Amino acid sequence: MFKEKLIKISMRIFYVIFAVIVSITLWMYVEITENDVQVIDVSGIEIDFKNEEVLRDRGLLITSVTPEQLSFRLEATRADISRLTASGAMSVEVDLSTITSAGPSELSYNIIFPPLVSVGTDDILGRSAARITVMVDTLRDRQVQVRSSYTGGTASEELEADSVVFDPHSITIWGPERVVSRIQYVRVPIYRENLTTTYTDELEFLLIDVDGEILDDELRESLVFSQETIRVTVPIREIKEVPLVINLAHGASTSDANTSWDIEPAVIKLSGDPEAIRDLNQITLGSTIDMLLIERPETTMAFPIIIPNHLFNVSGETEAVVHIKIMGLSIDFQSTSNLHVTNIPSGYTANILTQSLVIAIRGTTDHLALVTPMNLRVVADLAGMSPGTTRVRANVYIDGLDADIDPVGEYFLTVSIIPE
Repeated sequence: MFKEKLIKISMRIFYVIFAVIVSITLWMYVEITENDVQVIDVSGIEIDFKNEEVLRDRGLLITSVTPEQLSFRLEATRADISRLTASGAMSVEVDLSTITSAGPSELSYNIIFPPLVSVGTDDILGRSAARITVMVDTLRDRQVQVRSSYTGGTASEELEADSVVFDPHSITIWGPERVVSRIQYVRVPIYRENLTTTYTDELEFLLIDVDGEILDDELRESLVFSQETIRVTVPIREIKEVPLVINLAHGASTSDANTSWDIEPAVIKLSGDPEAIRDLNQITLGSTIDMLLIERPETTMAFPIIIPNHLFNVSGETEAVVHIKIMGLSIDFQSTSNLHVTNIPSGYTANILTQSLVIAIRGTTDHLALVTPMNLRVVADLAGMSPGTTRVRANVYIDGLDADIDPVGEYFLTVSIIPE
């Protein structure tokens, strides 16, 4: 029993001692291997430039860098190698503040090592370049015009593409003078076709040189732009024929049955946004035409064609001629002295200086035969009139007859308004 316990205790002590020995061995191995110095190559190291704004203030800019990346051979411990070879861990810094004129400049650089490494410049065994050569050119800015056109057509003959609208109309370009001076204008290509609605998009542009050719990508990369895209709109308009009409206000003698009219042109062709033009079915010329003011059986009038906002007159006509014809009616003339005024201003009296008026009366021959001067009454309203002698529009009334007849034309009374 005692012997078995002793054996167990001995085994436990052995395992503890063995574990300690293994741990020490592993620790010593790691220390030896991690601190083992090796030679490595680190490539693809980017170059960072300091004080580029100082260069721009001097009217200069970098057009090329040689080399664009650097490589180094250096000594480092195994522990530092993983940090040094990580992407972007090492970099090179170049100060541009010493450059004062255009042309090539050879500049020294500082190597920036990642933190927590024990490597320095003394550990550099070799480098791909001892200095950085930068080519510097004069910085120039220039404002160039934006141009664009659409040739892709529309989906139907009822639609048309209007002139392209773009924003902005010009952009500013910064870059080497030798490149900027070659640019003639900016062109925005539109690759859409068979449009059905107005098209708007932010599009990239091409640089067109003095020979009308597209500037190659390598030269374009040396430039800076006030913006990278142009907002382009291709307005799509629907073309529609819209009839012209008039409104007539009839009296007792005329009606649609005995009145005809025609308009030249009868229709005009408009274009506009499909949503805006869809519900436009006619255009009314002028205001309502009072048939009581038309004496002759045939009358011709001219009216301006007023186009609704945001629509375009494709036909181009700006005026329409209206022909009105009255059929089956005659005109008779009666003289009357039955002249009156109403609404005489308070404190005043009115003297009618007009003695009589000849009234034109329109109707059928049978109805006109019924009219006598006693049936006619002429009334002028003096409301709001000032003292003095004035010519006042008058209304003509036909009393005592049930007939389809109208007084036609305009009539005036000359009235003197004096204090009582």
